[in-house]
Amino acid sequence: MSQARNDAEDLDAEELGEEFAQDEPQDAVERKATKADRKTKKDDKRSDRGKAAGKKGAPAARKPAAKKRKRTSPALFYRQIVAEMRKVVWPTRGELTTYTAVVIVFVVCIIGIVATMDYGISKAVQAVFG
Repeated sequence: MSQARNDAEDLDAEELGEEFAQDEPQDAVERKATKADRKTKKDDKRSDRGKAAGKKGAPAARKPAAKKRKRTSPALFYRQIVAEMRKVVWPTRGELTTYTAVVIVFVVCIIGIVATMDYGISKAVQAVFG
């Protein structure tokens, strides 16, 4: 039974090996093709620059500057703030109490851990250096 299993595993490994062996050259050809494509695209861009300016190899003409945005008035800004604040889902009193208690307990735990480590390190330093 184990011999049959080993033969089946060997066949699978051989089949996989053949598949991978066939894929490798194709991947290499694809990589080479993409490099050639990139080089062609770069050459096309360079030739386009020369055509835009009327000279070979010259930089392209600059684009016109974008229009300036009109500034928002303080009143409009405040109205936008109020509109956004209305969209906020505010916690209920119970949720707020729960969240506050969780934060306080967490902070107290961290304070205890840091204080314990500080005490232990200070005792170790005193023991080593006297």
